[in-house]
Amino acid sequence: MEELIEKIKEHLHTRMKLAKLTLVEKGVLLFANLITDGLVIIFLVLAFLFVSLAFGFYISELLGNSYGGFFLVSLFYFLIAVIVYAIKDKYLEKPIVNNMIRKIFKKQEEE
Repeated sequence: MEELIEKIKEHLHTRMKLAKLTLVEKGVLLFANLITDGLVIIFLVLAFLFVSLAFGFYISELLGNSYGGFFLVSLFYFLIAVIVYAIKDKYLEKPIVNNMIRKIFKKQEEE
């Protein structure tokens, strides 16, 4: 009987270790995903910024004044911001949340 109790204790101890390691693995994977996704977003924002500046200069040159192109580009982005705000609940937040949940539990589904 004592041997059975020892085996149960050993089994529980091993299961606790496994749970801790699994939690650490999921945390590290989530952190790595956040870092890599963050880097991609940073580079996309930089590229977007420079394309926007180039487009602003181009439109300014077409209009013949230095502020007109940048005003039109900012107006365009303002309109996009209003549209995104209007549709964010239905078309943006839910897919982002679902995608993050899939990433967190992806490893669990593979096992």
